[in-house]
Amino acid sequence: MGLTGHALGQGGTLRVGLNMNNAALIRKDGAAYTGVAYALAQRLAEVAGLRLVPVEYPNARAAVDAVGGEWDIAFLAIDPARTDRIAFSVPYRSVEATFLVRDRSPMLRCSAVLASGEPILSARGAAYHAYLETLAKPGDLVAAATPAEALARFRAGEGAALAGIRNTLSDHKDAAYGVVPDCFAKIEQAVALPRQNRAQMAFVDQIVQTFHGDE
Repeated sequence: MGLTGHALGQGGTLRVGLNMNNAALIRKDGAAYTGVAYALAQRLAEVAGLRLVPVEYPNARAAVDAVGGEWDIAFLAIDPARTDRIAFSVPYRSVEATFLVRDRSPMLRCSAVLASGEPILSARGAAYHAYLETLAKPGDLVAAATPAEALARFRAGEGAALAGIRNTLSDHKDAAYGVVPDCFAKIEQAVALPRQNRAQMAFVDQIVQTFHGDE
């Protein structure tokens, strides 16, 4: 390929940070991983000649906090606020950010949620939370520490809507909750490298660009 990815990893391994809260891109069934993020990780490891070592994180913020220590590459949303620590590849996928609302809620569009003046639960540090900080009315956005905490508080009756990624929210849809059909943001997903390793990004970008036909 003219480029080598051996320097991506250490000691013959490629430690891959996986945000297990993003069901649109990564899932785990027993010991087996599925999803486009894991398939791309496998491709990167294969072409680089490295053994893939998954490193799981409960949410994106936890993965970002571990940059420079626990992972060699990670799968994260492109976020300009993180570029002081992280370099991002070209996007390989975009995901929709939307809302989970209670059954019989009159809010059937994201615009209705944002205009309602009702509390919106979200997760501080998530890429969609940054979008909501610019879209929601002052005082309407209620920030939880993690997506899991935001979900627990919503299930306990707090807030009129819960922000999140569509595929993840759909896992919680039942008779009591519904997912709003449109979205308030489309968030581009990329392969992340610690900023000090950004010289390897040309190799990563080349793999990402040739991977699109395999999704």
